[in-house]
Amino acid sequence: LQDAILPPDPRWAFMEKHQWRVRMSRFKGCPSECVIIQGAPDLPVGTDLTEALGVTKHHKPLPASMSGEAIGSFPSFIPQTDEPNFQTVPELVERMATEPWVATLKCDGTSCTAWNDDDGLHVASRNLELREFTKTGAGNSYWRAARKYDMSKIPKGCALQFEVVGPGIQGNPMGLADIEGRAFTLYDYKTHERVGVDQLDHICVNLIGIPIADRVAMGGGVAHTANTLRKMAEIKYPNGKHGEGIVIRDVEGRWS
Repeated sequence: LQDAILPPDPRWAFMEKHQWRVRMSRFKGCPSECVIIQGAPDLPVGTDLTEALGVTKHHKPLPASMSGEAIGSFPSFIPQTDEPNFQTVPELVERMATEPWVATLKCDGTSCTAWNDDDGLHVASRNLELREFTKTGAGNSYWRAARKYDMSKIPKGCALQFEVVGPGIQGNPMGLADIEGRAFTLYDYKTHERVGVDQLDHICVNLIGIPIADRVAMGGGVAHTANTLRKMAEIKYPNGKHGEGIVIRDVEGRWS
């Protein structure tokens, strides 16, 4: 699937020119985001071959100016921000037919998590908790984005997860003039649940002042196919450049 890294192998030698990474491509105008090969073993449909084939996941590299200095690992009490491809979670696609959901624009940036406790504000990249400044006084984009908003208003016991976007980050496809954030999840790590859309809106917009990731569709009660979901994900940023895709969650924050 998309963003998989294949190991070098004669069976898919044609992928070497793509650095072995599976990306969304178009063939005669039709989008494709997977690699299909002949000679697969006779296994039940749905068998996970990730480990057997040595497939790993691509993670976007970060420039040195963004990475910062680590305090420690990403906190174990907060889930990381990876979202599954809809093709790997058919049960969630089925739930879209019976439960209300919202689709948000997946911004092409880098994910950040912020939370408050008795020691103050904490900020983490996808894998590490970060210091605001190094010993030499250098900062990083995660903390700069966090300081742009009133993160002290994040309720204790909750973690705000947002995308950091802007100059110097993944080529800035949105064409922004400054570092900004786009909030997408507020996670209550005492109850181990995401909060719903209404509460997320209230806390982010009215208290913290951080923009919510653009909502591009809402629905519920209608079945979707792989083709309709792919078409929904073919979206552009306001400046006309192609967006990275969409993230679909139920409005109560229970699944995505």
